[in-house]
Amino acid sequence: MPPALKFDQDLRDFLESQAGTLVMLSDDPLFVRALRGTVFKTLGVKTDCLLVHVDPVHALATVRDRLSRKLPVLVLADRLLRGKSNLDFLRTVKTTFPEARVMVMTQETSKADLSQLYEIGVDSILTKPVSVDTLVEKMAGAIKPQGKISQLVQEARVSLDLGDTAKVKQIAQEILRLKDKSPVAFMLLGDAFLAENRRDEAIRSYEAAHVGARLYLEPLKKLAEAHKDNDEDAYLRYLRKLDVISPLNTDRKCEIGKVYVRKNEMERADQYFSAAIANAQREAMNHVDRVVQDIAEMVGEASPELAEKYYVQLLDMKGANLTVDDMVTFNRLGIALRRQGKWREAVENYKKALTVSPSDERILYNMGLAYADGQLHRMAVGAFEQVQRIAPDFHKTAPIVAYNMANAFAMTKDVNSARHYLGAALAQDPNHAASKRLLARLEQLGA
Repeated sequence: MPPALKFDQDLRDFLESQAGTLVMLSDDPLFVRALRGTVFKTLGVKTDCLLVHVDPVHALATVRDRLSRKLPVLVLADRLLRGKSNLDFLRTVKTTFPEARVMVMTQETSKADLSQLYEIGVDSILTKPVSVDTLVEKMAGAIKPQGKISQLVQEARVSLDLGDTAKVKQIAQEILRLKDKSPVAFMLLGDAFLAENRRDEAIRSYEAAHVGARLYLEPLKKLAEAHKDNDEDAYLRYLRKLDVISPLNTDRKCEIGKVYVRKNEMERADQYFSAAIANAQREAMNHVDRVVQDIAEMVGEASPELAEKYYVQLLDMKGANLTVDDMVTFNRLGIALRRQGKWREAVENYKKALTVSPSDERILYNMGLAYADGQLHRMAVGAFEQVQRIAPDFHKTAPIVAYNMANAFAMTKDVNSARHYLGAALAQDPNHAASKRLLARLEQLGA
């Protein structure tokens, strides 16, 4: 069976044969729509298997309900929700419901942020935008190991939970026969030895895993824990290695600082405590982001002028510390400006956003809409062409997206391109009224 068809079948089996549920926590309507189309149209799944939430509390309640009925769950969560980090939700899921699979959805982000997600224990990370085939492959990979070694690892972890360390060691040796010096095999051996209170052999296994994969966090965490009460220098050494790979862990920075205090090295302790405080301030700023975002969204429909004020205030608070995480705010500010007819100000807002994230297709798309508001259709087309170069399937995220692009091309007399995008809009929704009207108008003109 070709790989693509196998991924399709694996996902169908999960959703239909196993009565699995996709629990989605996202405030991204375009991606939600794309996922619905993938599950119900592309895969043809007939069950009510997708539950979408914008509130972490409700999402957790759904996860708890499904798992309490012994039904499998795949959680799909945005890394940022309403512009705020979603780490607390992800940690809660992985610690409270370890049997749930978790896939995180994110725009391009830093290596430190990715390391933090993997350290939490997420099963898969999906970078948006994404094609339907990649989306299916990622979900299939999160719910079912795609390969012999992955299946053996899953079997070994079940055996470890049951206390069958002999079975775990047997599986680890089998993995080593398949892949020489496999870090995950050495990790399994270490876990088995530790469960048998054979600490020295466990440490040697974890060290072998670390040598085989220097950026693999789990061996370092095991080694740090193994040395914690026995060798403080070794404990500190492994904590610092972890901090280099995953520097956003505030608690670990505090722990390193405490070790330096015990060693009476106050200058170094201060460095790590200061870094921990900076991390905490970053997390606190995320909370401020959420409060302001919530207020701005609350008044957005009734008073775009007030929404504009709060979004500007939020960006001003960031000063020169703007990052790709702030693209949500730029987009929403642009929408608030466009609702007031301030298309020029919206364009300037998007230009500022592009100095922070030059390849953000959503910023470019919304800039195109702002140009279209000002009847600058060639500028709109230029923005949409950039979108397509960066994300060739962007127009497939929703019928209205394809229609808006088609309309700009039609206004510049590029009929072939307009027809192409109208075809994409109607492929997603054959009854999309605006697309049907524009297509009819082009036909009346003999275009």
